[in-house]
Amino acid sequence: MFSASLALAMTMAMVSAASDGTVRINGKDYVPAVGCQMSVDDRAGVYNLVLGGRHCTLAPGFDVALVDGRAVNMDGTVLFRDGEMLVPAGIFALSGVTHCVPDDGSIPLRKVILDPGHGGQDSGALGPTRIREKDVTLSVALRLKTLLEAKGVEVVITRTGDTYIPLLDRSSQANKSGADLFLSIHCNGAPTGEASGAETFALTWSITDVTRAQKAAARLAPDDVVDGASCHVSRGAEQAIFSAYLSEQRRQSLDLARAIQGEMVRQLGEEDRGVKVKNLSVLRETYVPAALAEIGFITHRDTEAKMRSAAWRQKIAEALAAGLGRYARGEVERVGHIAGSVPVSSTTRTRQVAGR
Repeated sequence: MFSASLALAMTMAMVSAASDGTVRINGKDYVPAVGCQMSVDDRAGVYNLVLGGRHCTLAPGFDVALVDGRAVNMDGTVLFRDGEMLVPAGIFALSGVTHCVPDDGSIPLRKVILDPGHGGQDSGALGPTRIREKDVTLSVALRLKTLLEAKGVEVVITRTGDTYIPLLDRSSQANKSGADLFLSIHCNGAPTGEASGAETFALTWSITDVTRAQKAAARLAPDDVVDGASCHVSRGAEQAIFSAYLSEQRRQSLDLARAIQGEMVRQLGEEDRGVKVKNLSVLRETYVPAALAEIGFITHRDTEAKMRSAAWRQKIAEALAAGLGRYARGEVERVGHIAGSVPVSSTTRTRQVAGR
């Protein structure tokens, strides 16, 4: 658990109390966690509360909470005063509000990262007439970038030309970008040339969130993964937050893959090969919602012919944009906002996590 001295230091500030029980500390409003259903994980140092019918996980030192598993910023950390737990007042608003977002074609995303597969010496799959996967994926990604930017979405792209980007570097860009999601774009290939259709991948269930959290905690600072995380926490708390965050990221990734797959099938008329899970590096090592879209079999003669067309590449980009919008509207309706990560500072951090 966290030390009493830390809790005391956290509450040594200008404090004023309002008649409704709200306490103002350093210009921010806090509310006593009185009457809430609460349990404490002493080993991890985290608190589990039920607020407004939603399950919340909080830890001192973090200004992010997990509401129904989703990371949300509370604009403040958990504090203690005279043995009483104080939580940022904003979490009550977050936990009690429902949202309805119309299916109007909007794309309520702040920032996305697009990853055109392959590049440079890695041509990817080749079509019957030698069209290269790396060229098709880049063309589609650049078209998608233009569509998203026209909707006010900031776009980061892992490559803008015929360059090779190592897989781990692609994930690293995503993790440091502050993006709301990561989409890798690929063309499928098969030896016989008979296979056709579109499919979308999310991370396999064979890799547990606990395992991913342990690996992340071993090589990253907490706020490399979770916006608002602190280095002033125990290792148990750090890994508990990582694991819960990655569990939600997995759910988001599956929802993202389903939305993209649905729009590719609907708008392109491709055979529906479904949403699948696989142990792919760019999905395993990426900590924002991530999916990999296989936009068609370049080894299928008819599909390759369509992929040569600028109009067909534009249509693919439009289908992917529609999928991103569908996913984003669903997230806003579910929790009220899209929560992305925060870019890593260029300055070197000093690790201050207990036990390191």
